[in-house]
Amino acid sequence: MRLFWKVFAVLWLATLLVGGSGFLVSRALQQDWLLLQFHPQIKDFAEKLTSLYEKQGPDEAQAWLTTQRETNRFRAQLYSDAGQPLLSGTLPRLPRFAQPPPNEGRSRSTRHGRMFQLAWSSEQADYHLSLFVPAPELFSWQRTPLALLANIALAMFLLAIISLLLSRYLTSPLRQLGLAAQSLAQGRFESDQLTRIGHRRDEIGDLSRHFNQMGERVQSLLDSQRQLMRDISHELRSPLARLRVGLALGNRQSLQQNDPLWSRLDRECSRLDALIEDILTLSRLDSQDQPGERFLLDPLIFACVEDTRFVAENQQIELRGATHCHLLGWPDQLGSAVDNLLRNALRFCAPEGLVRVTLLGKSGSMTQTVCQIIIEDDGPGVQEEWLSRLGEPFLRLPGQASNTGHGLGLAIARRAINMHGGKLLFARSELGGLKATIHLSAQLAGQS
Repeated sequence: MRLFWKVFAVLWLATLLVGGSGFLVSRALQQDWLLLQFHPQIKDFAEKLTSLYEKQGPDEAQAWLTTQRETNRFRAQLYSDAGQPLLSGTLPRLPRFAQPPPNEGRSRSTRHGRMFQLAWSSEQADYHLSLFVPAPELFSWQRTPLALLANIALAMFLLAIISLLLSRYLTSPLRQLGLAAQSLAQGRFESDQLTRIGHRRDEIGDLSRHFNQMGERVQSLLDSQRQLMRDISHELRSPLARLRVGLALGNRQSLQQNDPLWSRLDRECSRLDALIEDILTLSRLDSQDQPGERFLLDPLIFACVEDTRFVAENQQIELRGATHCHLLGWPDQLGSAVDNLLRNALRFCAPEGLVRVTLLGKSGSMTQTVCQIIIEDDGPGVQEEWLSRLGEPFLRLPGQASNTGHGLGLAIARRAINMHGGKLLFARSELGGLKATIHLSAQLAGQS
């Protein structure tokens, strides 16, 4: 249920409860015991009438009943315990006002008012009193301050309870979102903080799920940034140390221009420059803010394969198939990713080995297609337990030579492919080496 319907239902429930409580209060105020206890003219009626009858006689009691009929429109008759009339009374001579049997002490209501049957005992005798209260008087009793205050108090109590429950229902998840935001600001976001809120099927649940996704992404970026800084510090330390040692040796000795030490220092500088360039490329991929452009995938792959053939020595590069796909993205970044994968395959395949590139396009819908770029080599391959970790920055496999790169090529390729909404997966190749598969969703060629 969306939040609108929940609030709508709560407001209607509050309206029904307040209206029902007012009705119940009004009904309660019409109960015999309440009227006889709190109605200012009724509560002492029987005592005053019997007191006048016993002390001042029937004439005074009848005169007082006449006064009550004229002022309050009360009509009454006084009976003995045996049911005999003791006064002329003020009740009309109608069947509905007739005296009930002595053992019937219940009141009865009519559309004209209510007839009370009261029993009263004094020190001298027991009496029975019939008292008729007209409907207007009963209605005015409902409008007394007591009735009004009771209705207001009950309505405020019910509204306070409903408002408290509604406010807790709405503010409790917002409070948890605030705590999660503070945790994220401190760099220690935990996704399970918002699990319970994420189960809600309203706007707050949507907000929680979106916030959770954002928090996980931000926390992942923070973690990867910390790890990247540690890896960069470690990778820069070695060439800088070698440069420092070489410069110290050069300062101590008078070296000739053709001394091998200068070549060694030049290689270290080139290696350091390449490392910094890879780090900058990786950081640019994380902060890409340029709009994408539409391009054909196949010509981009063909160009990358031709460039790799140019630097290959005796290795053979085989290209199969085509995708016929249009992509919306950044061709330079995707081309760099494919080039990194091709050069990685070329680096690890045999001196006269084979690198195979296969292009596949599979229709996914009327306008969409799933295209695959598969790059395989016949090199030594990678052990099964390391396949899932390929693409981590500065990852070095056991037994990998130190001159085979800094471990950033596959990381750059993976992030460039992720930018295009694709996936990069690694597996064992039928050729014996590594198999890298790029999955991309694209439009068919000719679609705009």
